[in-house]
Amino acid sequence: MFVKRFVAALAVALVAVGLPVLAPPEASAQAIVDFPVSFQVQNVNRTTSQCTADGHTYTIRGHLTAPASVLSRPNPAVTLYVHGTNTGEWIWRLDSPGHDYVRTLAEKGHASVTIDRLGYGSSPIPNGFATCSGAHADIADQIVRQLRAGTYTIDGAAPARFTRVFMAGHSSGALVAETAAFSFGNVDGIVLTGWAAIGLTEDTMRRFFSAYDRCLEGGEAGYPPGFVHFDGSLDGFLAGGLGPDAEPRVREAITPLYPANPCGVMVSEPVGIMSDLTRIGEIKVPVHLIFGAKDVLRQGVESYPGLFTSSDDVTATTVPDAGHFVTLDVNSSVVTDGIADWLDRHQ
Repeated sequence: MFVKRFVAALAVALVAVGLPVLAPPEASAQAIVDFPVSFQVQNVNRTTSQCTADGHTYTIRGHLTAPASVLSRPNPAVTLYVHGTNTGEWIWRLDSPGHDYVRTLAEKGHASVTIDRLGYGSSPIPNGFATCSGAHADIADQIVRQLRAGTYTIDGAAPARFTRVFMAGHSSGALVAETAAFSFGNVDGIVLTGWAAIGLTEDTMRRFFSAYDRCLEGGEAGYPPGFVHFDGSLDGFLAGGLGPDAEPRVREAITPLYPANPCGVMVSEPVGIMSDLTRIGEIKVPVHLIFGAKDVLRQGVESYPGLFTSSDDVTATTVPDAGHFVTLDVNSSVVTDGIADWLDRHQ
């Protein structure tokens, strides 16, 4: 393991300075690297999704997971993955056999960067009202720029410069991806999972208004100011995320990950959705959408792909029996295989 990590780190360092990489025979093309990464970002909102942020500098933390061979290419590609309102980076890298999405994508030849959004997990913020959905789209664009320029920090290697950068989002992370795409135009394509700006169900609205009321009270006891649970209860979190046929071990794995979420992000999402519906037709890059057939938070979304009127490359897949957390639910291989194939065609 040490040898593989050393070889991978050396490969990234050589690429960063423009030197050729000569891999020894034991350094398989499928050797996977998984490096912690961080990005210095400004918590500002320059999108048309009107909401306020404190303007301070923060550190966004995550991981770069990829085949070592991808990082040694002259013009590598990467996908930035943005999680939704009530999850975290963990939805893309769950420690459960068969559900570590980025590991599977790396085995299929693709590089991924996953992050905890500002106010989540390893990317904390002192007050949940200090950031918002539009600011998260701005921050995502800042990260895209840093991935292209190689100006981020990576533990154990030199930062690679990525020629092509895609953005994928889950749930409201897909709203972030769409907002970044039409606001800044710096991505080469977007992948949207468990999301549509239409088709919000009664289950969604009940969760939102309950969380909104608790945000008006300043947040929940035992958490920093301005943080509440979107789902209201652990049972609601599990029922809202997974379909009825989900594997018990997946339910067990995500139970301790039930997160409190920043109020500023949640309460700004309705305005973000309205802005999104106004400008979604401006997105020109390829778009791939993935829906869960048993997603209790989104239904009646069949017409959503037709709103991307400026893109001539829009595809959509519905995952049988899957709930909202499509990367973790039954038939998740439909998600990983489909996205890997889509990236093969577009990277």
